Amino acid sequence: MKRNSTSTQQGFTLIEVLLVVLLIGVVSGIVLLAASPNDASRVVANEAERLADALSLASEEAVNNNQQIGLLFDEKSYYFLTLDEDEQKWLVSNEVAFAQHELAPVVSLHLAKDDTQKVMALDKDPKDTQQALTPQVLFLSSGESSSVVLELVSEDGSQQKIVVDDLGTVTLNPDEQSNEK
Repeated sequence: MKRNSTSTQQGFTLIEVLLVVLLIGVVSGIVLLAASPNDASRVVANEAERLADALSLASEEAVNNNQQIGLLFDEKSYYFLTLDEDEQKWLVSNEVAFAQHELAPVVSLHLAKDDTQKVMALDKDPKDTQQALTPQVLFLSSGESSSVVLELVSEDGSQQKIVVDDLGTVTLNPDEQSNEK
C-alpha cells in the first residue's frame, strides 16, 4: 500500500493556539483598563445616580407612608432620618433603602443652599450621638421638600449636580438635560 504524500493538515499548531490566547488576553486587558471602575468621573456619576435615586425614593416614601423624611450629610457620607411624631425628634432611619452610605474616597458632597456654597460637616456619627439631629434636606408627607442643589465632586474635578425642587422632584445633571432638548 502506498501512502499519499500530499496529506493535508488538520487542526491548529500549538503556536497558533498560544498566539490566539495571547491576543485575547491583551485585548481583554485593554478593555478592562478602559472600563475601569476606578475612573473618578465614573465613580462620581455612580455616586450621584445612587444619591438621586435615594432622594427620589425618600420623596415618594414620605408621601406614600405619610411621614417626614430628612437627609443629613457631610462631605463623605449621608444618612436619612425619619421624624418620630410622638417624641417630635429626628431618628436615623432603620430602613435598608435609607441606610447610611459612605461615599467613595475620591468623592465629596457639597450643598448649595440659597445660592451660597456651604460645606456641611458632622462632628460625630449620628447613631452615636445623643444630640438632636436636624436634617439639611426635608421631604414632607404633603409632597413638599427643601429646594436644594447637591454637588458631588471628585478629586480630579469631575462633578455631578442633583437638584431637588420644592415639590420633591429630583433631577440629576439638569444642565445636561436642558442642552439635550
